[in-house]
Order: sequence, then C-alpha cells, then structure tokens
Amino acid sequence: MLMRIDSAIVALVLAAAFSAADARPFRWASQGDPQTIDPHSQNELLTNSVNGQMYETLVNRGRQLEIVPVLATEWKQIDPLTWRFTLRKGVKFHDGTPFTADDVLFSVQRASEVTSQIRVYAIALGKPRKIDDTTVEFKLQEPNPILLEHATLVQIMSKAWSVKNKVERPLDFSKKEESFASLHANGTGPYMLKSREPDVKTVMVRNPNWWGKPAGNVTEVTFFSIKSDPTRVSALIAGNVDMILDPPRRAALCRREGQESIQGPPGAGGGLPGDRHRGAEERDHAGAGDAHRRHYAVDPGLQSGGGEAPSV
Repeated sequence: MLMRIDSAIVALVLAAAFSAADARPFRWASQGDPQTIDPHSQNELLTNSVNGQMYETLVNRGRQLEIVPVLATEWKQIDPLTWRFTLRKGVKFHDGTPFTADDVLFSVQRASEVTSQIRVYAIALGKPRKIDDTTVEFKLQEPNPILLEHATLVQIMSKAWSVKNKVERPLDFSKKEESFASLHANGTGPYMLKSREPDVKTVMVRNPNWWGKPAGNVTEVTFFSIKSDPTRVSALIAGNVDMILDPPRRAALCRREGQESIQGPPGAGGGLPGDRHRGAEERDHAGAGDAHRRHYAVDPGLQSGGGEAPSV
C-alpha cells in the first residue's frame, strides 16, 4: 500500500544506526519533500511518513504486523455492519486540547471530503456516531473485512483547532491551494512541528506530554529536502546529515569509519520514520530510536542480488 511502501527500508537503517546514548537531534534527508502538512490532503509516501510523526490514528500495525491500539484502546464488531471503538483517555493534542470522540467524527468526515486523497479509506470506515466522549461507533453500508486496516490510514485532527484556524476541509492540492494546515500541525503524536520551510527543511521536537512511552533518545528531528544527488551524498559524507533515504543508484559511496550503506527491498520488516510497525506503547514515531553519530545511506530499490527499483 502506498501509505507504507518503504517503511521497512527506513527501519533497517534505524535499527542498525541507533543505540543507547544521550539525548540528541537526528538529521536525515531525501530528494523529495512533504507535499503538505495537512494530513488528509495528499496520499503520498513521504508526506504520510512525516505527518505520521505528529498525527496518530485509532489503531496501527505492531512489530509482527498485528493491529495494535493507538488512540483507540479497544474495538469490537457488534454486527456485520457495526464497529465500536473505545478511545484512549487522558490524551491531549499538542495545544493542550483534550482528545474526544468529537475529534474522531470530525476527522473521518474531513478525510471523506472530495479534496482528500485519503477519502477512499475514510469512507470505507462508514458513518461515525458518537456514543459518548470516549466511544465511537461506525455504521457501514456493507461489510468491510479490512476496516481495521483502513483505520490505520486516517490521521486524527483536533476539531477545535481546525475550526479556529478555518481548516475544516482538506486543502485542494490540485489547485495549489494553501491553508493554515499547510504549514502548521496539531496532533497527538510524540513529535510536534517546530518549523516548516517547504522544499528546504521540516523540524519536529519531542512532545513532552505524549501519552506513550518514547523508546529512544531523539529530542529533535530535522528532515532536509536535498534534490541534488551529489549534494545529498556530500552532506552525508561530511556528517551534515545522519541518514539519506535515497542515494543515487550507482553512487560510489566511500565506506569510511562511522558510515555504512544499507540496502534492502520493501517488505523486509520494520516501520516508517515514525516506526508505524512498532507497538504504540513502545514506539518512537520519529523512528530515530536511540541516536549516535553513524551515517547511513538507504537504497530502497536494491534487493540482495541487485535489480531495478520497484515502481510506486
């Protein structure tokens, strides 16, 4: 699925790169850039990966790809057309606003708008109904055997924040529309948006009030958009970034002390830069885990025997 197709590659690097150390920042780069910070506008890999550090979903995938609780702690299929979710108590958005069922209803409805590329997943969840502040029920028109998978793809926004900033619907990216949600975020995730410079860099800092338990030591994550292949590789070799996601296919990366090149195909296991494939109670969404200064290049297109990069 497009939302997570190179999740495994980043995880391979992160698992190898980071061990226990003092708290510190983590810097990584790619030739691309998140298209928008609006979590419902675009269904694009890098965009979803970065937004997934700040926004969370009701459920997600664990280490063994099992469904694990995130903003929902329990779920039950009442009948073939009805699902009920119990929401996690005590969760707050980055601005301090409490997370409630109203935010779930709002987010699913927002993600169902015609300007949303997440629309197909949100509609597949059915019509949401609030039972109380911590319980939401979804009524389907027809049975959906993969409803829980669809629930991993719709990120939850604050209704109050969205109304206040006039972003009740996803921006229309096809018309080059901009909105407050283009450059600002207010999720429930373990990282908060510090700054956003399109086509330059995106900086996130750890959320001190996150409901979960961070697994790593990264306090700040900086993503750089570096379109030039030589410049991106030079930044890695010079130690200006800790990881590049997409080195040139035939780049002759010098293996120097403290530098490694990791190759592997999608589906090798693991998670996003947000480590979506870890249990929610343990994961560190920025995927940085425990960082120290080793430098990595990741080629998601190479399998053990070489070959062409898979199309996305």
